[in-house]
Amino acid sequence: MKKGSLTVVGSGIKFMSHLTIEAKNCIEKSEKILFLVNEPAMKEWLIKCNPSSQSLENAYNSHTFRIDSYNEMTNTILHELQKGQHVCVVLEGHPTVFAKPALDAVVEAKKKGYKAIILPGISAEDYLFADIHIDPGSTGCQSYEATDFLIYRRSFDGCSHLILWQISVIGLLENKYKHDNNRGIQALVDYLSKCYDLQHEVILYEGSQYPHISSKITKIPLKDLPNTVISRLTTLYIPPIRQPSCNINMLNKLELI
Repeated sequence: MKKGSLTVVGSGIKFMSHLTIEAKNCIEKSEKILFLVNEPAMKEWLIKCNPSSQSLENAYNSHTFRIDSYNEMTNTILHELQKGQHVCVVLEGHPTVFAKPALDAVVEAKKKGYKAIILPGISAEDYLFADIHIDPGSTGCQSYEATDFLIYRRSFDGCSHLILWQISVIGLLENKYKHDNNRGIQALVDYLSKCYDLQHEVILYEGSQYPHISSKITKIPLKDLPNTVISRLTTLYIPPIRQPSCNINMLNKLELI
């Protein structure tokens, strides 16, 4: 095993409240911290907690296309690791949910003979389950990135919970902060309308980043989605539209009737 190690941790969504003891210990003890988080107070805390802390924002913002930014972030992580340091990468939410650079870095680090692990964090989906009072095991839960959902024409079950991520940047490949998403949202509504009535109530969810502020839970009919302001932190939740029907043959086979 080579000298040096890589640990990737998630800071959760809500400032400090979601940071696990395990992740906090790793941040405090590591020789080098690399981070990419949205919340300014978390950035300040990381720098204060461990003076070696360095933001990955420059790597993230340095390219036109996001895939190039992701590759540079991965290379930055590996560069620090190859110095023989104990490196900790801190990402918002859960560190493998829409976090390709760190996941790629862990895979590559292991190939090169380094110890590399990932510690779990609270994702936006976990937060959503709690705030909207959902048991994903009750009728099943489907979870897709919105652009992937559309371009691959993903099959989905109207009897289950449906969660769609990154609905504010549908079809966006470039690293832009401003994006006209009207065409993407309309395409999403058109695709969903094959299963759901346009009056079906959906929820736009945005988990609070601060302990004293409530999460944003906006309920609207599906048809109103194109006329609604959607932030980059918004996740779309669509509740089941109908109950599933039992397969009598399977019930008999399992001796449940």
